[in-house]
Order: sequence, then C-alpha cells, then structure tokens
Amino acid sequence: MKKKVAAIVAVIVLAATLCIGVAGCKGCGTNTYTVTMSSADVETYSDYTEMIASIRPSVVEVYAEGYAEENGQTALGTFAGAGVIIGKDEDGYQIVTNQHVIENCFAIQVKVLTIADDGSESTETYKAELIGGSHERDIAVLRVETDDELDTATWMENSDELMVGSEVVAIGNPTGTLGGTVTRGIVSATSRKINVEDIGSMDLIQIDAAINSGNSGGGLFYTRENDDGSWSAVLAGIVNSGVTGYDGLGFAIPANDAEYAAESLISTYNTDETVYGYVPGDASLTITAASATAYVADDGSNLTGESETVIYASDVQSENLDGIDTYAEYSSGTTDSFHALRSVKVTDSETGAVTETEITSATDIDAAFDAASAGDKLEIVVSDVAVERIISGRNWFFAPVVSSDTSTITVESLSQYRYTPPSAPTVTG
Repeated sequence: MKKKVAAIVAVIVLAATLCIGVAGCKGCGTNTYTVTMSSADVETYSDYTEMIASIRPSVVEVYAEGYAEENGQTALGTFAGAGVIIGKDEDGYQIVTNQHVIENCFAIQVKVLTIADDGSESTETYKAELIGGSHERDIAVLRVETDDELDTATWMENSDELMVGSEVVAIGNPTGTLGGTVTRGIVSATSRKINVEDIGSMDLIQIDAAINSGNSGGGLFYTRENDDGSWSAVLAGIVNSGVTGYDGLGFAIPANDAEYAAESLISTYNTDETVYGYVPGDASLTITAASATAYVADDGSNLTGESETVIYASDVQSENLDGIDTYAEYSSGTTDSFHALRSVKVTDSETGAVTETEITSATDIDAAFDAASAGDKLEIVVSDVAVERIISGRNWFFAPVVSSDTSTITVESLSQYRYTPPSAPTVTG
C-alpha cells in the first residue's frame, strides 16, 4: 500500500519570438527561460490509514428490491444503504443495518469490500436473508451464507462513554453509489431526542461527519490514537440518515441500543410462530406527533373564547394505535375529525403498577410509550379536533376547534411487535 513519487527535475526551454510593432523595429528577438520543477518523496501510508483499511471491509453496501408509495400508488423500487458485519456463526455472517433500508423489501443483496495487500480493492456480491427487524428501533439484521472469510466489526463496550469531541469516522454508501466512503468528524452531542421520518422520536448520537442518503445502516466508529502511535477503532453506533432537516449534521443509533436490538433479533430468530426475530417486549407504539393552537368549544359546539395548544397524532405506524384518528386520515377525508392526545395511562401486566402521563408535548408521548411493553394495558384519553368555519360579525375564517368532551381508547393487552417482509410480486399477463 506504500506509494512513492520519484523525484523529478525538469528543465524547460521556452523560445518566444518578440515582435514590437513600433517605428524603428528592424527585427525580432528570441528570449530563453529556464524553469526548474521538483516533486517530493511522500509517505502516504500511516498507522491511521492502516486503521481505516482494517475497518472498511466490515461495512457493506446493501441493495434491496421492494415496494414504495409513489403518488398514492404502490410501486416497485430499488433501495440502497449500508450495513456492518457484526458476527459469524455456523450458518453465516450477521449484518446489522437500519430497518428503513430494507422495510417492505422482498429481495436483498450486499456487496462486500476486500482490500488486498497491495492496496487494490474489489467487491463480491452476496444474497442476504432477513433475520429480523424492529421498526421502532430502526434496526434489522441480515445473514449471508458463505465460506469466504469476511471481516467483522467490534462493538464499543459502552457507547455511553462517548464524549463531546470524541473523534469518529463514518463509513457507508452515500447516494447508494459510493460504497466504502469514509468521512471524519467529532461527536457533537452524545444524546439527542430527534424525530426520525416514519419512526418518531429516537435518542441518537449527533456528529459533524458528512452523512448523506445511502449512509443509513453504515458504521460510526470511535477512533483513538494509542500510546505507541497506532490507532484503534470500535463500532460506536449505526448511522441513521433517515433524519431530515438538519443540514451539515449527522446522527447515529448508539452502539448500546443497536447491539441490544441486534442480539435480540438474532436470539429470537426461528424460535416462535414466525421465523423472523423480534425484540421481546416491543409493543410498536410508533407515532408522529404535531402541535397546533386550537379554539375551545363547549358541549354545544360554541366557542368559549379560549384557545390552547393541542398535541395531535399526525400519523401512526402501529396496529396498537389504530384507534387513534390521525390528521393524515382527516385530511384525506377518511375521518370527520382527528384526535388531540390528553393523557396516556399504562398498567404493567406483571406488577399492576400504573404510570399516567399528561400530554403537553411530543416529548411526553415518548416518555409515556417508553414505559409500555407488550402485554401491558394502554389507555389514551383523546379529544376531537376539526377545522371549522368560524363566523365573527360579517367576517369568517377557518380554524381548528377542539371539543371539551373526551373519550378513552383502550388496548387491554399491547401486542408484541413482529416484522414480516412482503412476498415477491408475481407476473401475470
């Protein structure tokens, strides 16, 4: 991998004919210039580049065929991301990625990088099968069966030890075409509550390394220089590029959370009524919440003259929450109103302990749902909200109006979340 540039000294002779168009000029003159150039013998190989070369092959490119919603219709598409090889057993190698990379996909392939001793690179494509996935945690595990020797990454023992300023590198597949790309930065924040598209709030590591679409599922490695000058790297998180609206910032799922989810998916694979692994206790309470200022109506639908900020369900991605009327359903004409969330009560199925949370912000919803597990009883108090025509004298306008009445949506026993991929399409004609 050592590359040198031989020293070169060149002498260039430039002949220029000078003709000056003035009276008295009887001829042309020739000037000679000597230019000396040199190049340095530069060592491009270092302990740092050796460290990067050692971890890049553990990060793979992921390509999946599946279904997507396009203009209100279901269409076939190809989705790209990255993954990290985290282990091996008698059946093959396990690869962790983001669930949103392979969700609703029926066929998955991975490209694995190999770096030869001379520094040359090549990739090999393998068919991958799904071990299991968690929508709420945005983690999925794939498996590749091969007799080839593949490189695996080492998890950071405790990602809570990361500090602001810790040096990190991100390796992924930006734009879905630039596999093996390495970007470098520092940890900007160790724990951020960030809303991830179609998932909801997640607790993520914030970094300043460049992250683009296609980086999802790739590795975030904590790097450090050892006392002897060598460098070490461990897997500190799984990059999540599903976060939008934060130009110049990147985010990653902490290793502690990603490793727990991955190990759960692997250990439950092919052990229950479904062959796909799951995270025991996960109840899939994924919700996208938003806030709005609404006028308050009394029992007779007359305005009280008061207004308040309501937290409502913009969309839900969970069968446990199908009783909630969402704004997405309301705007499509499916429902006559949408629900403002007032409070959430969770009754633990094992201890009977009750946790009740008043909902005044989206953060309150996160806290309430974090206390719920599969099997628990869930009670959500809601009020109806609708955009109404309001008349004041000769003027009228439209505004959201919230009812003073409340109702309770009850789920006696939250169901265990399990992800099952769709079947491949068939061709008819």
